[in-house]
Amino acid sequence: MTGTGTAGIDWTAVQERYRGGRAVRPLAGSSTLRVEAAGDALVVSQRLWRAELTRDELAVAVRLLGEQPPGIGAVAFSEVLRRHYSGGPQVQPTCSRTPNMSAVVLVDLGLLAS
Repeated sequence: MTGTGTAGIDWTAVQERYRGGRAVRPLAGSSTLRVEAAGDALVVSQRLWRAELTRDELAVAVRLLGEQPPGIGAVAFSEVLRRHYSGGPQVQPTCSRTPNMSAVVLVDLGLLAS
């Protein structure tokens, strides 16, 4: 998905895809996730939680995905993101759903193998 958005992501197309909500598969397990567009972030919810994936966080994920070997799987890529956020320039010292949510969305967009 390319276009005028950050890091090759056409944010308008992403928002259109998730307008009104869209069920997506989790990385593991059988819980149901739902993604909805909300301004500059996607709201990802599950029965027990709700979190946001910002446009900038998705752009970071796309950039890092471009640096990975072809065929990297979603779970392995979420670990790459987890390492990035635990020691990179955007340290998130608390538990974050950003790596998994990024991988789930990239799989749904067809940019990452499941």
